[in-house]
Amino acid sequence: MKRLLLILMFCLACASCAKAENYTIPFETGGKVYKLALLPWQATAMDFDFKYRWRMTQSILNACKQSGAFELKWSTYVVNGGDVTRLEDVEKANLWERRKYGKVYPVVSQVQAVLSGTDADLALLYDISAGNTSDKRQTMSNSRSDSIRLYLVDVKTGRVVTEFDRTSFPRSSVTYTIKQATLRALNKWLNQ
Repeated sequence: MKRLLLILMFCLACASCAKAENYTIPFETGGKVYKLALLPWQATAMDFDFKYRWRMTQSILNACKQSGAFELKWSTYVVNGGDVTRLEDVEKANLWERRKYGKVYPVVSQVQAVLSGTDADLALLYDISAGNTSDKRQTMSNSRSDSIRLYLVDVKTGRVVTEFDRTSFPRSSVTYTIKQATLRALNKWLNQ
């Protein structure tokens, strides 16, 4: 039985390593820098913006700086540091639609319309499920029930790249998770 369990664990470890994204930072783009716009995210927790806006925007800004090929130029949220222009009067309700199984997706035509006055190459939109805690203290500390789904929309072509990850917003791991998910999505977009 132990041998079977060890073989199973080895196979699972090999499978997870094979699925891991492999990329080098900074990204190689031949010196081209792509301009990003952060549009309103969809969050389940009512007080999400108050609690986590700074962590989200700083993680995204750090991912762009680390990538070496992307620059956060516009945002609907205030971003500390960097030269990020604030996008005013963006209607969040028009940017999102409910589809299959109640999941929300960005409305690409609306995203393109919002960014038509800019020279943005890509738009970042996040669907955030936060505040999914349990009543039991032990269960809550051992599970990661919060999640983020990132949508990277190419403004010119309308192509959408999606990235998903589980995290825990009350813990500091969310900063790392958002940064890594953003880098993975940017890498996917570059390689398509």
